[in-house]
Amino acid sequence: MVLKKLEDKRILSIIGPRRVGKSTIIYQTINYLIETKKIDKKRILFFSCDDPSLFFNEEDKISDILEIYFKEILEENIANLKEKIYIFIDEIQFAKKWQNYLKVCVDRKYNIKFIVTGSSSLHMFKDASESLLGRIENIYVLPLTFQEFLNFYRTYMLNEEDLKIPQFDFNEPEKGFKALEKLYYDETLKMKVQKILREYMIVGGYPEYFETREIDIWQKQLVEDIITRGIYKDILSIYNIKSPEILEKLMYYIADNNSQTFSYNSMSGVFGIDTVTLISYVGYLKQAFLINVLENYSTNIGKIIRSNKKMSILDNGIQNSLLKRKLLDSGQMGHIVEGMVDFDIQAVCEKENYKEYYYRNTEKEEIDIILDRKIDIIPMEVKYTNKIEKSDTATIKKFIEKNKNAPLGKTKYGIIVTKDIYKKEENLYFIPYWLMKL
Repeated sequence: MVLKKLEDKRILSIIGPRRVGKSTIIYQTINYLIETKKIDKKRILFFSCDDPSLFFNEEDKISDILEIYFKEILEENIANLKEKIYIFIDEIQFAKKWQNYLKVCVDRKYNIKFIVTGSSSLHMFKDASESLLGRIENIYVLPLTFQEFLNFYRTYMLNEEDLKIPQFDFNEPEKGFKALEKLYYDETLKMKVQKILREYMIVGGYPEYFETREIDIWQKQLVEDIITRGIYKDILSIYNIKSPEILEKLMYYIADNNSQTFSYNSMSGVFGIDTVTLISYVGYLKQAFLINVLENYSTNIGKIIRSNKKMSILDNGIQNSLLKRKLLDSGQMGHIVEGMVDFDIQAVCEKENYKEYYYRNTEKEEIDIILDRKIDIIPMEVKYTNKIEKSDTATIKKFIEKNKNAPLGKTKYGIIVTKDIYKKEENLYFIPYWLMKL
């Protein structure tokens, strides 16, 4: 994706949580420019705004570094560059007023391609959304989904080719469903994939796991690198938070009640803070890619705003690390897989500009996930078991029937995510999670 955007004139921003591989993408892109495109090394600049030797105090600016680069290394005037230069800036959120300088460069049409990274979308666009409108394009890099983890595992641990599980096509569900049949009945494949799935349920989707593989070390590393530093360094570097320890406690609270619904009023009472502050704190964690927040689906905007929110830890490895869980029972597996499907759908939404909700009506009937694709609505239930009763599918069937002729967002079918049940029942597709590639 990054390579395809190198000739675009806009700033390219790579956004995602800590330790997810943004810097690695930069290194790979630089190597591509040097080895494949044969770009002169002098025309490539890389630096990190998290480097204390470059940004010693608040007065240090990106423009100071680039002035030295143009004068001492490139020996060219920025306004009259002979050929394009590529400037990679890592963790740009730590630089003061970075957007002002980059805006000037883009508006003056300097022959520069800027590729920047940031650990949070809130960092990237605080006080910058208007000035960079139309001048910046975002690529989101999130932890690995299970299917991505599976391919990493097979490549780095088993030295095998990627598993060719076909992508489920929401536009042609019947075709996507039938394409899984041969794989489902391959018992050798099933045992191997399910074994890797059980490991993923514990460790989550951060790629550095493949360098560690020791669960105690890994969970300690996740808490320290992702949670503690993510909260106390990244978020606090931007916002003046009076009680930063509440952010950390909020993470533990959500982990212990993962995929449950909350009202902001009740949560603010738990933490002894006002509702406005609580909403802000939840927003910080969401924008830092640490949690996901779903609203209750409704065609009434007012009801959506007033409804309880469903919150979950974005990465199941982080959730287990916070709770110090190294083994999962069947009940915990069900909650973990629900969170994993939630994460899978969020990744789809980021890519396709869809919207994700949960559903709960006044009769307290619930559906885990509602995927709003603008052209239709797809309800999804997670039943991570091999025994599904009629009562387990009653609500989703009722939802489909009610909305099959809706003027906005028709519902033609639903998906039940199972442990190992593969079948079609009327307009419901039962698909094992280990075969689900969205």
